[in-house]
Amino acid sequence: DLMVARDGLDPARRGTLWRHRKTQGTYRILGKCRIEATGAEAFLYQGHDGTIWARPMDEFLDGRFEQLEQEPRP
Repeated sequence: DLMVARDGLDPARRGTLWRHRKTQGTYRILGKCRIEATGAEAFLYQGHDGTIWARPMDEFLDGRFEQLEQEPRP
């Protein structure tokens, strides 16, 4: 049995693709979590190399990332 994510993330945001403006890396939002040390809400997101990251939502949405409409071109 697979667990169903009950993290409170808006379903329209799950799976969306984003580009980091500084590094130009692309990432897909997987879910929502909390940073243990601060309790801040955060996004779980995955890079093209498979690495999963967590970043506070405030930082993710402060302009460091831009949402992409579709898959980036190679």
